[in-house]
Amino acid sequence: MDVKLVVFDMDDTLFLERSYVESGFAAVSNMLETAYGRSSFFVEFWQLFQSGRRGDIFNTARDIEGKALTANEIETCVEFYREHCPRIKLLPDSAAFINSFAGDVKTALITDGPQISQRAKILSLGLADLLNAIIVTDEHDSSWHKPGRSAFLSLEKKFGVSREQCVYIGDNPFKDFQAPLSLGWKAIRVRRPGGLHENQVCHYPEVVEVPDLFKGSVEKMGI
Repeated sequence: MDVKLVVFDMDDTLFLERSYVESGFAAVSNMLETAYGRSSFFVEFWQLFQSGRRGDIFNTARDIEGKALTANEIETCVEFYREHCPRIKLLPDSAAFINSFAGDVKTALITDGPQISQRAKILSLGLADLLNAIIVTDEHDSSWHKPGRSAFLSLEKKFGVSREQCVYIGDNPFKDFQAPLSLGWKAIRVRRPGGLHENQVCHYPEVVEVPDLFKGSVEKMGI
């Protein structure tokens, strides 16, 4: 296959998103411990996350007297979480896979999510030094957000490649593959153990599924 452009998703594709969540919970918990005088916030947050709770975990926080946080205090927790400097690393297979590309094959990133948090992840993972282009969709209008096609079209134009020369690698069957497949790109799903979407079924038969980006899996991709 004559591949000229390989584009990655970031969360749960190049690193495990739960490591970012853990890092964020630790940062928020340290802040709350100073303010509220007790030290069990992290344990409580992490247990709720592991049980499947999403979106409102900070709403469960209580001070030492059992009083709930105010709406403004919860918003402060969310901002602190998004703005913290995450302690995360590329998974070994991701780093090796990215570094295997050279010469005519270009690499890029398309990632959804709040601009501040996604840029913090990119910095911590060192992706600016490894990839040829990075697109944080939150820095553009809504047509750039997945499953929109604008980000993909912009990379085609930037690198002057034809659609049959493009590959997208992601993890989320709900939004990662609709746009690239509609454009005629090849699509690959990394279904990592521990990924937040690991148990979701992908209903696109064209998508090749692999458990990681190690050599044996890469050979299955056909790129």
